[in-house]
Amino acid sequence: MSEEKKNIPPENDSAQKKPTLEEDIKIYEEAVSIDRSRQKSRRVFVFYIIGLFCVALVLILLSYVMQAHANQELEALGTQLTEQTDAANGARAKVDQLQDSIDKLQADLAEAQKQNGTLAKQSEDAVKNAEALDQLWQLEKAYQDGEKDTAREIIDKMDAAYTRDALTNETAAPLTGSAAKEYADICDALNADES
Repeated sequence: MSEEKKNIPPENDSAQKKPTLEEDIKIYEEAVSIDRSRQKSRRVFVFYIIGLFCVALVLILLSYVMQAHANQELEALGTQLTEQTDAANGARAKVDQLQDSIDKLQADLAEAQKQNGTLAKQSEDAVKNAEALDQLWQLEKAYQDGEKDTAREIIDKMDAAYTRDALTNETAAPLTGSAAKEYADICDALNADES
C-alpha cells in the first residue's frame, strides 16, 4: 500500500487554490480584449457587407444604364430595319411594275411579229399572184397572136412554178375566179390543137 500511495499523482494544488486579484484582472482584461476584437471584427464585417451592398448597387445601376443604352440602339436598329424594309418593298413594287411592262411589251412584240409574218406571207402571196397574172397576160397575148409555141413555154414555166392543179383551182391562189378558168380554157384549147 505504501507503493500505491507513491504511484498516485499528487492532487493539483492550483485547482484548489482560489485565483488572486491579479489573475482576475488579467482574465478580465483578456475578456475585454476579446470583446474589443469581436467588436472590431463586427465593425469590419459590417463595413464589408456595406461595401458589397454598394458594389452590388453600382453593378445594378450600371446594368440598368447599359440595358437602357442597348434598348435605344435596338430601337434605332428597328427603325432602320423598317426603313430598309419599306425601301425594299418599294423597290420590289417597282421591279414588279417593270416586269409587268416588260411582259406587256413582249406580248405586243409577239403580236407584231405574228402580224409581220402574216403580212409577209400576204405580200409573198400577192407577189406570186401578180407574177402569175403577168404570166397569164403574156399567155393570153401569145395565144391571141397565134404564137402557140411561146404559149406552151409559158404554160410549162407556170406549171413548174405553181403546178397545174393550183393554177386551175378557182378558189385558191395564185389564180382565182375567172383568171383560173381562163388559164384552164387556154390549156385545154392548146391541148386540143395538139391532138
